[in-house]
Amino acid sequence: MIKNMILNDQGIYELPDGRKFVVRAGRQGSYVLHDLGMGVSSAPVYLIDGSGQFLSWGKPTRWNLGDLRDTG
Repeated sequence: MIKNMILNDQGIYELPDGRKFVVRAGRQGSYVLHDLGMGVSSAPVYLIDGSGQFLSWGKPTRWNLGDLRDTG
């Protein structure tokens, strides 16, 4: 697990490509990202595992925790 991997539950974060997500705390130190336009009741777009890697349908993507920007 990445030390200090703390995101704000229900915070809004943005990837460098401009997409925005609502973050929810998941299980065992993970997080899930929901499309901002669809809200948290929609299926998550990404899961961030304990190492900070973004997963989509269980497969690693090019994104990692360091790519997220907190929009405040």
